[in-house]
Amino acid sequence: MPEIDLLSLFVRPLHQANLSYLIVGSVGSIYYGEPRLTLDVDFAVAFSDRDLQKLPELFSEKDFYLPPIETLLEESSRPRGHWNIIHSASGLKADFYPCSQDPFFKWAWQNRRTTALPQGEVFFAPAEYILVWKVIWYSEGGSDKHVRDISRMLQLSPQQIDLAIIEKELSRRNLLPTFHKMIRP
Repeated sequence: MPEIDLLSLFVRPLHQANLSYLIVGSVGSIYYGEPRLTLDVDFAVAFSDRDLQKLPELFSEKDFYLPPIETLLEESSRPRGHWNIIHSASGLKADFYPCSQDPFFKWAWQNRRTTALPQGEVFFAPAEYILVWKVIWYSEGGSDKHVRDISRMLQLSPQQIDLAIIEKELSRRNLLPTFHKMIRP
Protein backbone atom coordinates (compact mmCIF):
# COMPACT_ATOMS: atom_id res chain seq x y z
CA MET A 1 0.00 0.00 0.00
CA PRO A 2 1.44 3.43 -0.89
CA GLU A 3 2.26 5.82 1.94
CA ILE A 4 -0.58 8.23 2.67
CA ASP A 5 0.29 11.77 3.67
CA LEU A 6 -1.73 14.73 4.90
CA LEU A 7 -0.64 17.10 2.16
CA SER A 8 -1.51 14.78 -0.72
CA LEU A 9 -4.86 13.88 0.83
CA PHE A 10 -6.06 17.32 1.81
CA VAL A 11 -3.93 20.15 0.41
CA ARG A 12 -3.56 19.04 -3.19
CA PRO A 13 -7.35 18.95 -3.86
CA LEU A 14 -7.87 22.40 -2.27
CA HIS A 15 -4.97 23.90 -4.19
CA GLN A 16 -5.99 22.39 -7.52
CA ALA A 17 -9.53 23.72 -7.03
CA ASN A 18 -8.12 27.24 -6.43
CA LEU A 19 -9.72 27.53 -3.00
CA SER A 20 -8.47 30.10 -0.47
CA TYR A 21 -6.72 28.11 2.26
CA LEU A 22 -3.69 28.59 4.47
CA ILE A 23 -1.92 25.77 6.28
CA VAL A 24 -1.76 26.66 9.97
CA GLY A 25 -1.57 24.72 13.24
CA SER A 26 0.95 21.97 13.83
CA VAL A 27 1.88 21.48 10.17
CA GLY A 28 2.39 25.25 9.89
CA SER A 29 4.57 25.32 13.00
CA ILE A 30 6.57 22.37 11.65
CA TYR A 31 7.25 24.39 8.49
CA TYR A 32 8.78 27.23 10.53
CA GLY A 33 10.00 25.17 13.48
CA GLU A 34 10.84 21.52 13.99
CA PRO A 35 9.15 18.25 13.06
CA ARG A 36 6.79 16.60 15.51
CA LEU A 37 4.10 13.97 15.26
CA THR A 38 0.72 15.10 14.02
CA LEU A 39 -2.21 13.22 12.54
CA ASP A 40 -4.07 16.23 11.23
CA VAL A 41 -3.63 19.38 9.21
CA ASP A 42 -5.34 22.65 10.09
CA PHE A 43 -6.55 25.17 7.54
CA ALA A 44 -7.62 28.77 7.90
CA VAL A 45 -10.02 29.20 5.00
CA ALA A 46 -12.04 31.83 3.17
CA PHE A 47 -14.55 29.71 1.27
CA SER A 48 -17.61 31.15 -0.41
CA ASP A 49 -20.86 29.17 -0.36
CA ARG A 50 -20.00 28.12 -3.91
CA ASP A 51 -16.58 26.89 -2.74
CA LEU A 52 -18.25 24.85 -0.01
CA GLN A 53 -20.42 23.17 -2.64
CA LYS A 54 -17.21 21.88 -4.29
CA LEU A 55 -16.01 20.00 -1.22
CA PRO A 56 -18.09 16.83 -1.79
CA GLU A 57 -16.53 16.56 -5.25
CA LEU A 58 -13.01 17.03 -3.86
CA PHE A 59 -13.49 14.67 -0.91
CA SER A 60 -15.73 11.83 -2.05
CA GLU A 61 -18.08 10.12 0.37
CA LYS A 62 -16.48 6.82 -0.62
CA ASP A 63 -13.11 7.86 0.84
CA PHE A 64 -13.85 10.66 3.30
CA TYR A 65 -16.20 11.68 6.07
CA LEU A 66 -17.47 15.16 5.23
CA PRO A 67 -20.23 16.91 7.19
CA PRO A 68 -23.45 17.69 5.31
CA ILE A 69 -23.36 20.86 3.22
CA GLU A 70 -25.88 22.51 5.61
CA THR A 71 -23.39 22.04 8.45
CA LEU A 72 -20.56 23.50 6.37
CA LEU A 73 -22.67 26.55 5.53
CA GLU A 74 -23.70 27.02 9.15
CA GLU A 75 -20.16 26.64 10.51
CA SER A 76 -18.80 29.03 7.88
CA SER A 77 -21.18 31.76 9.00
CA ARG A 78 -20.49 31.31 12.71
CA PRO A 79 -17.77 33.26 14.53
CA ARG A 80 -15.05 30.70 15.31
CA GLY A 81 -16.83 28.05 13.24
CA HIS A 82 -15.11 24.76 12.56
CA TRP A 83 -15.52 21.45 10.77
CA ASN A 84 -13.33 18.52 9.83
CA ILE A 85 -12.89 16.05 7.02
CA ILE A 86 -11.58 12.57 7.84
CA HIS A 87 -9.92 10.12 5.47
CA SER A 88 -11.75 6.85 6.18
CA ALA A 89 -8.94 4.40 5.41
CA SER A 90 -6.18 6.12 7.40
CA GLY A 91 -8.05 8.16 10.02
CA LEU A 92 -6.03 11.24 9.01
CA LYS A 93 -7.97 14.44 9.52
CA ALA A 94 -8.15 18.02 8.29
CA ASP A 95 -9.64 20.74 10.48
CA PHE A 96 -11.11 23.79 8.75
CA TYR A 97 -11.47 27.18 10.43
CA PRO A 98 -13.47 29.75 8.41
CA CYS A 99 -11.76 33.13 8.73
CA SER A 100 -13.01 35.23 5.82
CA GLN A 101 -14.30 38.02 8.11
CA ASP A 102 -11.10 38.26 10.16
CA PRO A 103 -8.88 41.21 9.13
CA PHE A 104 -5.81 39.33 10.36
CA PHE A 105 -6.65 36.46 7.99
CA LYS A 106 -6.85 38.98 5.15
CA TRP A 107 -3.35 40.17 6.09
CA ALA A 108 -2.17 36.53 6.27
CA TRP A 109 -3.64 35.73 2.85
CA GLN A 110 -1.85 38.71 1.30
CA ASN A 111 1.41 37.59 2.96
CA ARG A 112 1.08 33.83 2.50
CA ARG A 113 4.13 31.70 1.74
CA THR A 114 3.81 29.80 -1.52
CA THR A 115 6.04 26.74 -1.22
CA ALA A 116 6.87 23.98 -3.69
CA LEU A 117 6.88 20.57 -1.99
CA PRO A 118 7.07 17.07 -3.48
CA GLN A 119 3.26 16.92 -3.18
CA GLY A 120 2.93 20.14 -5.18
CA GLU A 121 2.65 23.85 -4.49
CA VAL A 122 1.02 24.79 -1.16
CA PHE A 123 0.10 27.93 0.77
CA PHE A 124 1.42 28.31 4.31
CA ALA A 125 0.21 31.07 6.57
CA PRO A 126 2.91 33.54 7.57
CA ALA A 127 4.68 32.59 10.79
CA GLU A 128 3.13 35.57 12.58
CA TYR A 129 -0.39 34.30 11.88
CA ILE A 130 0.45 30.81 13.13
CA LEU A 131 2.10 32.20 16.27
CA VAL A 132 -0.88 34.43 17.09
CA TRP A 133 -3.27 31.50 16.79
CA LYS A 134 -1.00 29.30 18.90
CA VAL A 135 -1.26 31.95 21.64
CA ILE A 136 -5.06 32.05 21.25
CA TRP A 137 -5.35 28.26 21.51
CA TYR A 138 -2.96 28.21 24.46
CA SER A 139 -5.04 30.85 26.25
CA GLU A 140 -8.13 28.69 25.79
CA GLY A 141 -6.67 25.30 26.66
CA GLY A 142 -3.18 25.66 28.10
CA SER A 143 -1.52 22.88 26.08
CA ASP A 144 2.27 22.97 26.36
CA LYS A 145 2.60 21.89 22.73
CA HIS A 146 1.78 25.49 21.74
CA VAL A 147 4.57 26.82 23.98
CA ARG A 148 7.05 24.36 22.44
CA ASP A 149 5.91 25.15 18.90
CA ILE A 150 6.27 28.90 19.46
CA SER A 151 9.65 28.50 21.11
CA ARG A 152 11.03 26.41 18.24
CA MET A 153 9.60 28.71 15.58
CA LEU A 154 11.23 31.72 17.24
CA GLN A 155 14.54 29.86 17.57
CA LEU A 156 14.66 28.33 14.09
CA SER A 157 13.01 30.99 11.90
CA PRO A 158 13.67 34.38 13.53
CA GLN A 159 14.42 36.01 10.16
CA GLN A 160 10.90 35.11 8.96
CA ILE A 161 9.10 36.48 12.01
CA ASP A 162 8.17 40.11 12.63
CA LEU A 163 7.53 40.38 16.36
CA ALA A 164 5.96 43.82 15.94
CA ILE A 165 3.13 42.30 13.87
CA ILE A 166 2.58 39.57 16.47
CA GLU A 167 2.60 42.00 19.37
CA LYS A 168 0.21 44.40 17.61
CA GLU A 169 -2.31 41.64 16.87
CA LEU A 170 -2.02 40.06 20.32
CA SER A 171 -2.42 43.47 21.93
CA ARG A 172 -5.61 43.98 19.89
CA ARG A 173 -6.85 40.64 21.23
CA ASN A 174 -5.70 41.38 24.82
CA LEU A 175 -3.29 38.43 24.72
CA LEU A 176 0.09 40.14 24.74
CA PRO A 177 0.77 39.25 28.43
CA THR A 178 -0.03 35.61 27.63
CA PHE A 179 2.50 35.63 24.79
CA HIS A 180 5.18 37.19 27.00
CA LYS A 181 4.52 34.56 29.65
CA MET A 182 4.82 31.79 27.04
CA ILE A 183 8.18 32.94 25.67
CA ARG A 184 9.87 33.78 28.98
CA PRO A 185 11.40 30.89 30.94
